[in-house]
Amino acid sequence: MIVSYQFKFITNVKVFKTIKNVVIPAAIVVFILLVVFYNNKSVKLSKEIESSYTYDHQMIELEGQFKAPFLARTGNTISMEFEVYNDFAVIQTGNKVINGIRMNYGEGKNSVLINVSGDRKFEQSDVIIFDKDGNKLKTSDKVKITGRIVYPHKDEKKESLVKDYKTGKETIKDEGQDYSYEITDVVVQKY
Repeated sequence: MIVSYQFKFITNVKVFKTIKNVVIPAAIVVFILLVVFYNNKSVKLSKEIESSYTYDHQMIELEGQFKAPFLARTGNTISMEFEVYNDFAVIQTGNKVINGIRMNYGEGKNSVLINVSGDRKFEQSDVIIFDKDGNKLKTSDKVKITGRIVYPHKDEKKESLVKDYKTGKETIKDEGQDYSYEITDVVVQKY
């Protein structure tokens, strides 16, 4: 009887050591590799639209949520930010913010309204987004947007003026192609 209990104990210890020394480290390595190298479709697309004209005048689809740290309103349109994020809720290092989401301002389908009175500064909770059916959404809601991407400065060089403060000399620095874009004809759908 004593021998069989000792054998079970020794076997359980070996299994525990195998799990501790092999399985757990392997699982950690796989998890880290997934987090580092995996990006969902929206993250990949957001990186590509900032470095090529591949999708010029095409409809694109992104999943994420709206952000409103500041809003630029021109007439009946407003420029929004949209954050696409990795599928890993624990580690959000692959998140990407997209600027230039042009939407209608006011109430109605696929539009944005800032519900704030007086001179008070608006907060995220004051921003109301209307989806394709006219339903009210918050900036914290996960949504899918579809829109047409346009590069207004396609094939133009991006340059900046650089001043050397020691010599006072100004030079123009070539920053490569101008990949600034706008996303228009936006349709919002709650995800």
